Amino acid sequence: MRGIVEKIRTKLDVRPFKPFTIFTSDGKAATVKDPAFAWIHPAGRTMYVCSDPTSDADEIIHLMHVTKLAIDSVRQSQNRRNK
Repeated sequence: MRGIVEKIRTKLDVRPFKPFTIFTSDGKAATVKDPAFAWIHPAGRTMYVCSDPTSDADEIIHLMHVTKLAIDSVRQSQNRRNK
C-alpha cells in the first residue's frame, strides 16, 4: 500500500498539475481535478477527494482498495484544443 500512496503523492505534487482518476476495487472512480481538493490522511490508509467543489460530491477512499490510477487525458486534450 505504501507504493500507491507515494504514486498518488507524486501525482498531487507534479507541476503543472495533471488531473487523474483513482479507481477502486468496488468499481468506483474519483477524479482529482485539483490538488487543493485532495488530502491523504497522515496514516496513509485513507484519502479524501472532493471531485466537484461546487457540490457535496466527495469520496473517502481506502487506499488499500485502489486498483488503478489514470491520467485524465480527455480533459488534457480538451484544454490543449481550447488554448
